[in-house]
Amino acid sequence: EAKLKEIKSKVIIKNEGVDYTSSFEHPSSLAIPEDTSFKAFYENLDIEIISLNEEDITFDIKGIDPAIANALRRIFISEIPTMAIEKVNMWQNTSVIPDEVLAHRMGLVPIKVDPRLFEYKEKGEEYTEKN
Repeated sequence: EAKLKEIKSKVIIKNEGVDYTSSFEHPSSLAIPEDTSFKAFYENLDIEIISLNEEDITFDIKGIDPAIANALRRIFISEIPTMAIEKVNMWQNTSVIPDEVLAHRMGLVPIKVDPRLFEYKEKGEEYTEKN
């Protein structure tokens, strides 16, 4: 019974997904809340910051549906500025990997850098080593 209570009351958000995702919108829901109004949502919402530094934040959000927790997770991930290789010029590729596949794989590698330090290519401008 204690495990069932934990599953009903807790959602764990990880980089790769969400655990304990029972939802009142899902057919296999464990519980249906009595009031689904915005006022009830606001009154039941509780955010507790566990730790905070320049690069990380750890917090608990209580009183929200797992679908909303997952939506927040996806928004947080999408709003983190990242850079990746967009255009690749090959001069002599002697590997067994075709140029297009190699260029695609290079574009999948995230580059840990401050995007504000780079110049962006303007529309119609030629690509250079700076943009």
